[in-house]
Amino acid sequence: MKKIVITILALLLTPTIAGAADELTFDADTTLEVNGFSVTILSGGKVDQMVVNSTNIVFSLSANSGVTIRSSNRYQLSNNLGLDISCGTDYSQISANGSDGATLTLSVDGTICSGTVGGGSSPTPTGGSASPSTPTTPTTTTGQVTATASGGGKTTLTTSENTTASVSLPIGAVTASTNILIAAESKDTVTGSKPAPSNRSVVGGYIYNFTGTAGTENVSSFSKTLTLTFTYTDEQISGLDEANLRVFYWKESTSQWVALPTTVNASTNTLTAETDHFTYFAIMGLSEGEEDEDLVEEESSQEEAISVSDGDLIRNSNAEGMAQFDIYIVKLINNKKFKRLILSPHVFESYEHFDKNGNGSPWDDVIEVNKTTMNDLVVSDLIRAVGDTKVYKLSASGDGGTKQWLNMTAEKFVSDGYDADSIYEINATDRDAYAAGENIGDEGVSETIIINTSFLRIRSIPSTSGNVLGEVNEGDVYNLLDEENGWYKITANGVTGWCYGANGDYASKQ
Repeated sequence: MKKIVITILALLLTPTIAGAADELTFDADTTLEVNGFSVTILSGGKVDQMVVNSTNIVFSLSANSGVTIRSSNRYQLSNNLGLDISCGTDYSQISANGSDGATLTLSVDGTICSGTVGGGSSPTPTGGSASPSTPTTPTTTTGQVTATASGGGKTTLTTSENTTASVSLPIGAVTASTNILIAAESKDTVTGSKPAPSNRSVVGGYIYNFTGTAGTENVSSFSKTLTLTFTYTDEQISGLDEANLRVFYWKESTSQWVALPTTVNASTNTLTAETDHFTYFAIMGLSEGEEDEDLVEEESSQEEAISVSDGDLIRNSNAEGMAQFDIYIVKLINNKKFKRLILSPHVFESYEHFDKNGNGSPWDDVIEVNKTTMNDLVVSDLIRAVGDTKVYKLSASGDGGTKQWLNMTAEKFVSDGYDADSIYEINATDRDAYAAGENIGDEGVSETIIINTSFLRIRSIPSTSGNVLGEVNEGDVYNLLDEENGWYKITANGVTGWCYGANGDYASKQ
């Protein structure tokens, strides 16, 4: 079971309330402490509200919400709903949704469970390991959905003509929770500024504007391929060649409609196409017997992705416009692939380790990659500087940009769709090249500590006579739970214990 430890983001144990109605979604496994014992909320959970107290956690549930809580220590997960506790060989687990009750109160006292405990109506088989949780894909029929990094998303819009337009985003298409919107706009209005090809007819009365927003930022390109589906009526294609129907998109850079490779299902009046970006999309057709000699089609790249390694510097000199000069650094972690833009030549040259060949010119170490490789990597905009506990979200603009401090709790970080694995550690020159923008969250965080030695033991009590529970590594940052005589109490890797600061030589407060 993967546990996500969100660095620098506070989990307040004096009641912390997270979420409002239907808005707290767990996009990654999230470890919390209850009465001094660790439990994990599995990825894909969704609740109306969560209140973390010192001795219990209270979840508010409704018809469309549900949550699964797991203990890797096989603790008995006591609850007020009489839910069955599945006690496997590796962990214990309970699951609840709105049909079980409006409020779930969970407590842990350190008792190890055995067999199936409780009296719920749906017993879980005991013994062995429970099946892993499958991320929930947010799905709506309103033309609007909040897609997540771990679940993707899907929405369908139905028009007044009884036709539909839908989009399906796979897992990993976005890096943060993103609001997806399909808007049906009058074709006469749209084609007034975006004229259709002279020999093509727009099918139906609408052209569809697909947009995405993450916070205050527009999202128009994606790291994975999206599937678009459109339907039409027999009346709308009267006089048109059904086999030649195509999905077109408006290409801003050339001010023209471009055809996507389109699958036509005549039996269901459905068109399917794939894309990696958002813009205006329309169904267009040819009159029966007419040929389209001037059709502008999407260029399909058959390039194979070039293999890259963690820490590689890459660029695509064949990219359009100024993007051909952009240099990225690769980060490979937990089967995820990220890329981060190096802001300017000054910042680039501030990283001495980029000169891998030792010839004094880091520019010679930049690897040329193709569009396929670039698209296979997800853009990361989260950073923290070496020795600084603050995580910033970056917005680049030319050789400048803005950094915004994510001043929020761990629950908020996860529910907003951020991924701790995407955080890059950078130098102060890089961080300071960005102007400070408005903080994101402004919720306040508790004190944190940073580990200053190669490794440091975690002990059961604030003394060298305490049992060793685990260890932490240099550069790690943890929420400070308590301190005593130079010892710091933290939760790391699922265990809670004490590490010695040695007046800042081993660990220090931030």
